[in-house]
Amino acid sequence: MEWLRVKIEYFSDDLELSKEKIVNVFSDLGVHELEFLDYFSENSLDFHKEKMTSSTWEITGYFPDNRFINLKLKMISDKMEEISETEEIIYNIYTSKCNEDDWKNEWKKYFHTTKITDKIVIKPSWEEYEPKDGEIIVKIDPGMAFGTGTHETTSLCIKMLEKYVNKEQNLLDIGCGSGILMVIGSKLGVKTVDGIDIDSNVKEVAEKNLLDNDVKNYNVVIGNLVDDINEKYDIVVSNILADTLIELLTDIEKVLKSGAKVIFSGILKTRKDDILNKVEKYNLKKIDELVENDWISYVFEYK
Repeated sequence: MEWLRVKIEYFSDDLELSKEKIVNVFSDLGVHELEFLDYFSENSLDFHKEKMTSSTWEITGYFPDNRFINLKLKMISDKMEEISETEEIIYNIYTSKCNEDDWKNEWKKYFHTTKITDKIVIKPSWEEYEPKDGEIIVKIDPGMAFGTGTHETTSLCIKMLEKYVNKEQNLLDIGCGSGILMVIGSKLGVKTVDGIDIDSNVKEVAEKNLLDNDVKNYNVVIGNLVDDINEKYDIVVSNILADTLIELLTDIEKVLKSGAKVIFSGILKTRKDDILNKVEKYNLKKIDELVENDWISYVFEYK
């Protein structure tokens, strides 16, 4: 498949606010798997270091290069023009064609072995790493799916999983992408792991990563949110944007066992009230939260 890489490079007085608006531009066009260049660490193996901030931020998304691409590019341009009318922002939009192999190789420039917690290390399939005592090594090749573990939203999920996973549980990852959270759940002791994603590219990529990490009891489904899920789970994790999480809340109770833990991530701090106000309408009690830069993750318990 041919793809068009769309990169928006921007500078503004409020970079985090601009980031939220540009993420929504991509999201409105159906692109939720994004590359960010904003905060970055001096040491790829030390996720806990104080992060430096790039003066110019970038967000990159990938669109199928089909008959709709010119319309989508115009919509992006129009949306960015609207943003520039309401705030001081300087931006450039860059596009380039790429095929699936180009996309995979592009990831290799930015994705390196990263220590997410004292215990969990994410390692791309093309790098060597000698594990230290007690470390859990997760081998990931993102392929055409989202999820390397190094972005704040995924690392927040990983930290919450490490805290709340118990053996003999089952886990559902809604928006499973590369399968990274399923792999980590299994390595932390979860008995069975299931994942669902709307992206048809996900199944092949996630299953390869699961097999490469010796995960045996898994199932990957292509579908929308929990529409095609008929089981109930001890742990449900979802790392998607706030608007989709709000939509998910409508049906999430059908997949929850009594006492289930629900981990939500992908939430910008500016959207936390939207999430919490919506959650109050359901049988979910907030029991934990974790913040990293401008992102926040919550854990809820189902009663």
